[in-house]
Amino acid sequence: MKRIQFYLLSTFLLLLIATPSMAQSTSACLDSLQRIENKLLEQSNQYLSQQDSIYRVIGQCKTDQERKVQHEVLKKVESKLHNNAKQIDKVRHDQEVERARLEHIEREAKLAAKQAKVQAISPVPLKGELNGHSWVDLGLPSGTKWATYNVGTKEIHGVGTRIAWGEIATKKTFSPKTYTLNDVELSSYAGDPKHDLATAKWGEGWYTPTKEQWDELIKYCDWDYVMINGINGVIFTSKKTYNYIFLPSTGYTDDETYKLIYTTYNLAYWGSSSHRASAAYAYIANYEQGYVASTNRYIAHCVRAVCGVSSETANAVQTAIEVVQTISDVNQGTTSTVQESTSKDKKKKKVTVQDVTNTITNTTEKAKKVKNTIQKTTKTINAIKGLFGR
Repeated sequence: MKRIQFYLLSTFLLLLIATPSMAQSTSACLDSLQRIENKLLEQSNQYLSQQDSIYRVIGQCKTDQERKVQHEVLKKVESKLHNNAKQIDKVRHDQEVERARLEHIEREAKLAAKQAKVQAISPVPLKGELNGHSWVDLGLPSGTKWATYNVGTKEIHGVGTRIAWGEIATKKTFSPKTYTLNDVELSSYAGDPKHDLATAKWGEGWYTPTKEQWDELIKYCDWDYVMINGINGVIFTSKKTYNYIFLPSTGYTDDETYKLIYTTYNLAYWGSSSHRASAAYAYIANYEQGYVASTNRYIAHCVRAVCGVSSETANAVQTAIEVVQTISDVNQGTTSTVQESTSKDKKKKKVTVQDVTNTITNTTEKAKKVKNTIQKTTKTINAIKGLFGR
């Protein structure tokens, strides 16, 4: 444990030393870009002046031939003006990227100092790897650890693999016709390598977060919309450990055209929890807000994996929440109904005492499974503590 703390402290010190140099380099780049923009603006004014002069000359031409010659000159000037405007747009975009880079450098330095202090008193590492993929501890009540990049990439700003809900293979077209799980009943696939891209690609221990884990992330972390390495996205920063994860913009599949849209500012990430037969939960965001919402299963989203809490426990907790809510609805005398689909029509029936009895029986069985899972998890935690001399 001391070696881990020493390593993190050394990393912090190196970052502290390097930060002024990186910030100075970025500032110099911004100054250079500003000089280039000023020169381009001067050229633009010159072209505009030439354009006005040519218009005056055209107005004084006496023959069509003279006007034709001047129009040719005008086209060349307008072409130069157009190219000049494109260069100005590019330089301004580069300036935006560099300013965002400077903000990220400063953010990293501030967070690194706070992270080092928290790690110094933490009995376990707050950053690490599982199966060769990095995770960070965001200080969440569940103990869930979040991956630092998307499945399908190893870059913090990389998009990674886009898939439909419950599928592990990407494809060119995402539509109801190409979706392979239209008739498959699946309440959650967390940790199932047949349906969970994170588990299939990264191995046991990694899985796609449940709806509850997305809700927890939103509740216990600070949210901001930033740019990192020229890519827009959402950053979640822990209020306890000061670690963070960056979710880059991915865009999403349009429900009507089935084409990928809004890749610059919008992002969409799957949750492993189903909402209904044709929909599932996902985290959706843009530059104004982010939230968990239900989307069609067949459209393409990306995956940000989690670990640290077994997928069985995550699924058991989700099931327990659903069952408790059902019992609560019955006890409060709500008029809950159970939908029964047939090939011809749908029939409704009221929840009966027998239904409640069956639910409680099933809950008891599931509670036993949860208890067994918790016992296994406890043994695992104790084993991990043993590795660090705890």
